[in-house]
Amino acid sequence: MSNELDDLFVDGKETDKKLVAEILSPYIKIDKNTCEIRPLSPWNDAKAYIKILIYLLARKAMVAWGLNIEEAASNTEIISNTGLKKGTVHPAVRQLYKEKTLEKTKEKKYYVPNHAVEKVKSMINQG
Repeated sequence: MSNELDDLFVDGKETDKKLVAEILSPYIKIDKNTCEIRPLSPWNDAKAYIKILIYLLARKAMVAWGLNIEEAASNTEIISNTGLKKGTVHPAVRQLYKEKTLEKTKEKKYYVPNHAVEKVKSMINQG
């Protein structure tokens, strides 16, 4: 059944791939063989919390694309893959979690929930 309301309904478990690509494309490329994130020039000027959001959104993109990687990442993974310092990552992640921009798993790994992707886009555009 198709009607005027169809565009209002989404599958909460499905990632908006087009939106995620739009957010990430100015900042990174992803190596499909190694899952390595390759920063582009704008990455260098991004604030730390923006880099964290981009990194976690990139993991969401990899999962949506079908790569064998876990969407959520620990603070240690965030630190080693963004080049940010521990003293920067820990408070930023805590604040993003407190603001409901990130969620965390039982294993204390963080990810961008689907409902927060638009918020992340807004934060990056303002950032």
